[in-house]
Amino acid sequence: MKTLAHDLPQTTVEKAYGYWAWIYDGLCGPVFRSAHLAITQAANRIGGQVLEVGVGTGLLLPLYRRDMSVTGLDISEKMLAKARARLGDDRLPQVVALETGDVHTLGHSDESYDAIVLPFVLTLLSAPEAALDNCRRMLRPGGELIIVSHFQSRTPWIASAERWIAPRIASLGLRPDFPVERVRAWASQFPDMDMLPTEPVGTFRVYTLLRIRKLATVNGALEGEQSKRGSKRVAAMV
Repeated sequence: MKTLAHDLPQTTVEKAYGYWAWIYDGLCGPVFRSAHLAITQAANRIGGQVLEVGVGTGLLLPLYRRDMSVTGLDISEKMLAKARARLGDDRLPQVVALETGDVHTLGHSDESYDAIVLPFVLTLLSAPEAALDNCRRMLRPGGELIIVSHFQSRTPWIASAERWIAPRIASLGLRPDFPVERVRAWASQFPDMDMLPTEPVGTFRVYTLLRIRKLATVNGALEGEQSKRGSKRVAAMV
């Protein structure tokens, strides 16, 4: 059976979303609206400095609190052109920068963000774990990585269908067979990364919201270590 043997190449995703740029807002805006609200509400509770990875056409930008400082990042110039046009139409004081760049190699300073938001982008990255490593470096203690995406179904026959279709729609920049367990496995490597219980969001609850908190160090020990162990047990049951 034909299956995806590796993650999507960046060139494939960049090319696909260059095409998607012209119809993305009208097609995906309504479909993703409730998930977009969920992920920005999680970021708004934290506030401060926010990096949005895969900002695309800027659909989320008006949803952030106006007293925050939001930097948007995307690899697609065509998508970013739409986002910049949105800034021209709306008063969005919370947006401080829109940058073309690659989250795998982004060189922003260590511990420079209170929240890093990844809406419908993690599963499309060419090296997701490496990208998460860089996000962890840029995240301040007490901050959160906030991810929303479609992950591979836990229902066996649906998961089988997702694995079958994945290589056939990869050129469209779509990846339905990415298992959420990869994110859990990544977070479990780091004592300071606390993966909170997952939350189903969006239309028909087909998307998953993930929050991974970077624990602060107090007097040489990680804050809330006991709480972290408890939350991991809860996450494992979801």
